[in-house]
Amino acid sequence: MPTAKFGLFIQNCLDRVLAAAELDACVRRARALGELLWKNDMGQYALPVLEQALLQRYQHLFKVPAPRNSTATYLHVLSQAYTSSGHTRVVEHLIASQALQDSAVLVTEKAPTETWAKLSTPSQPCICLPKFSSKQEKIQALLEHFASYKILVLHIHPYDIEAVIAAGLARQLCGTRIYMYNHADHVFSYGHGMADVVLELSYYGWELSKLRGSHDKCVFAGIPLMLPDNNAERPENSTGHIASAGSAYKFKPGGSYSFPDFAVSLQARTGRKLMLIGPNLKTNWWWWKPARQMGKQAIFHQRMAYQDYLVCMRDASVYVDSFPLTGGTAFPEMAIKGLPCFGILTGAHGYSPADQFKSASQAALLEDMVYYLGQKPQEQQQQQRPQQRRRPGIEQAAILQEIREVHGIEQVASRISQAEMASTQEKQPPWHNPASINCDFYEKIWYTRKLFAPPIHNFPDWKLGVLFLKYWIQSRQLNRQAKLLA
Repeated sequence: MPTAKFGLFIQNCLDRVLAAAELDACVRRARALGELLWKNDMGQYALPVLEQALLQRYQHLFKVPAPRNSTATYLHVLSQAYTSSGHTRVVEHLIASQALQDSAVLVTEKAPTETWAKLSTPSQPCICLPKFSSKQEKIQALLEHFASYKILVLHIHPYDIEAVIAAGLARQLCGTRIYMYNHADHVFSYGHGMADVVLELSYYGWELSKLRGSHDKCVFAGIPLMLPDNNAERPENSTGHIASAGSAYKFKPGGSYSFPDFAVSLQARTGRKLMLIGPNLKTNWWWWKPARQMGKQAIFHQRMAYQDYLVCMRDASVYVDSFPLTGGTAFPEMAIKGLPCFGILTGAHGYSPADQFKSASQAALLEDMVYYLGQKPQEQQQQQRPQQRRRPGIEQAAILQEIREVHGIEQVASRISQAEMASTQEKQPPWHNPASINCDFYEKIWYTRKLFAPPIHNFPDWKLGVLFLKYWIQSRQLNRQAKLLA
């Protein structure tokens, strides 16, 4: 959907960033622009030209690190560490693997003390940078650390341009290799232009890399999950609730998809209670009417302790993935635990072989779940465990084995360690994608939104804000015109 007006908007933004002569002002503007493009899916997924321009303009400000012996092979670089989930859990898994055991971790901005132990190894304590008075001091400090490692694995926030500049300097001055673990693979991020290898997590990111211009750097790595040793054999729960979990915004209606409307129809046709973990009824207005319609048959939890979450899933009869945005790793994790899983192949899928459990559309998902839950449980045969209800066309054992091969921690770590030695075939996602990818899925939704996402992590730049608002108004006018012509 990007147009000539959009191209002009991006060029004007680049001009605004580069108009700042001082490094601090330039970096602040670059961070603000990065967050705007990350939070608003306008169709710009990388800015390699800006990354290179900043590196070339300011490289003279930085000192070459003194030669030193390599501290470890890999340095995993996070912008921030969290007490649970996100980048932190991925890095925890990777540094615990055999393939990447020669690793250390550095956090560029913020790390709660309770995460330090999780991100440390027996020989390498987690490095947490202090606050610096200037961007130059911060980038120089990063460069000094980066010079001690052979390979940087970036797990950074999409707007963390300082880490990208420092990584580029380390490669240029010290020969350090740069791997970018593409956590935010469906949105804009800095780092694609500077990376030697982009570690992809999904078919969606794999296809989008062709638009980013980074496809020749891509190697599929996958998301590492802590999987049980054996596939769970859970008893049939014919009367349990329907469970779903994900961040609140992932359930927000967009395009032709509406999880709240689907929930109302599903509850009415099955008579089951729904347990929804993530939505916030105080602020998520799109749930207000559906919540009233379902009444006590729908139970909402904005947050839930992990042990309570496990109980909720244990007592569920089925799990349904959030949409239009996928709930993430919960889907394959529940599948491997033996909970029957459902979802939609929206075109923005491709994060797990578990996608093969999903349906082709919202209407098809409703019918598939109604059919599945409407079956009578097969009677238990003498001295045999209960058989699961049938799912036509689903080869469950084969899919579960693929989940293990794709998401196993050692398998992911091995793909990363062998990234630059992999053959063309070995670089690709190793399972069959059940439906085609739609690279402008999120972009189409954004252009129909009535509100935009303002920056909250970085101090806004007034002129970038004016440029953005001007384009926002233009895009809404074009969208209305397109609807009238349709």
